[in-house]
Amino acid sequence: MKNLAAILHRKQLAYKQTFFNGNGDLHNNAHIVLKDLRRVSGIDKGGIVISPVTRTVDPLATSYRAGQRDLYLRIVKYLGLDGSAIEGESDE
Repeated sequence: MKNLAAILHRKQLAYKQTFFNGNGDLHNNAHIVLKDLRRVSGIDKGGIVISPVTRTVDPLATSYRAGQRDLYLRIVKYLGLDGSAIEGESDE
């Protein structure tokens, strides 16, 4: 079994090589992708989803949003970003 630290380090390098250029700056396309992921993940919305039909908490939609948020946060963590590098910008 491989060393967990080595596996995590290799993954982090892969994420950084995908999103950053040789100077350590985010690629232009990386900005577009991260902004889109931020929007789609609902990171700026509350964690609880209210059903528009029943006006009560929708546990399945809430769980789904939590998964989306977790994925976004995982990517941002691997990249070593604090989120402010892509905060509040929108291409819509």
